[in-house]
Amino acid sequence: MKDRRQFIVIATILTDMVGLGIILPVLPIYVQQFGISTFTIGLLTSIFALFSFVAGPILGSLSDKYGRRPILIISILGTAIGWYMFAMAHHLWIIFLARAIDGATAGNVSVAQSYLTDLATDQKDRIMKLSLISTCIGIGFIAGPAIGGLLSEFSPTLPFWVTAGIATVNGVLAIFFLPESIREKKKDLHIGWNPFTSIWYAISNIKYRTYILLIFFTTLAFESYHSSFFLYVSNVFGMTKASSGLLFSGIGILIALNQVVFMKHFWLKFFKPHKVQVITASALIIIFLGLSQFSMVPFLLTVCLLGITEGTLISMNGGELSGVAQEHERGKIIGISHSLIALSQMIGPAISGYAMDYHVRWPWMIASFWMVIVLGIIIIKNKQLKKSEVNLETGITY
Repeated sequence: MKDRRQFIVIATILTDMVGLGIILPVLPIYVQQFGISTFTIGLLTSIFALFSFVAGPILGSLSDKYGRRPILIISILGTAIGWYMFAMAHHLWIIFLARAIDGATAGNVSVAQSYLTDLATDQKDRIMKLSLISTCIGIGFIAGPAIGGLLSEFSPTLPFWVTAGIATVNGVLAIFFLPESIREKKKDLHIGWNPFTSIWYAISNIKYRTYILLIFFTTLAFESYHSSFFLYVSNVFGMTKASSGLLFSGIGILIALNQVVFMKHFWLKFFKPHKVQVITASALIIIFLGLSQFSMVPFLLTVCLLGITEGTLISMNGGELSGVAQEHERGKIIGISHSLIALSQMIGPAISGYAMDYHVRWPWMIASFWMVIVLGIIIIKNKQLKKSEVNLETGITY
């Protein structure tokens, strides 16, 4: 039963990630026809994140109360509606509204993370299950951008129609084939509708604080370059939408390969999770600085290292938080973490978009700065774990 559940939820997330990957290389260039600046493009990403920020803890708590399955289905169908509106939009305000609707129901990954950790048996099993989500993201980066770049050659809006169609099929499959993952729903659970109250609950709780902040700053670093990547390679190296899509697909191949092969047979075999965090965070500081250089060959080589390290750090962070979260509020805590991820998705693109108007390499420098903070948080967390040596409740060991 667990294997069937895991297979279905992974298939659900995989199709969603492929759909998302399709629009990555074409979205920022497509909206330039409305005569907007790179800062406004960053705001377009941020409006999605704003509504995700508000909805994250609510969707997580609702999944604790009513089950993962219905909330996951709602979030998938919300994505479909948002992209149908985007494909038909002829005014900028409709595009912003479409991204807001998609953001308000953007519970796919967070609820899927809760779903998979419901089935996990220990810390390594949690990390491996969450690495499957990173694998889906990697495969989405492999197939999606390449498809999106090619589809845009036929019609500027075709990638958005295809994305909406994939989400629709995804939702229908979930309705008919996705079973529930929690055996006992918390019908008497109080739903907190204020995201700031929920976030404060997690940050003020010493059990969650360090893990929540670690996920926030990690995402902030990655979002500082995600929103500007395609504009960067277009402006600096003259890449077309199709070629930049293929480049991003290469990153996806490395992410998927890392999660499927290296995670189990290298990272978790030779290092404890907290050591992996130190290694990858330290490497990413250097990687982001290297990617700010204007030479094609060093850029491509450094991108390879980015694909290996990014997904690893995300899986380690998520695995730890899922471990410390109590069973009755796991959806809520993971939802809060994704609310903070959404907050970083508001802040990161806005800052990098503004910075890129002044200098094209600044987003990479900013990403490196945030990763320095991430490394500092990891070091503090590891010192705290070393004092206890082992947490018997969560299985997180030093």
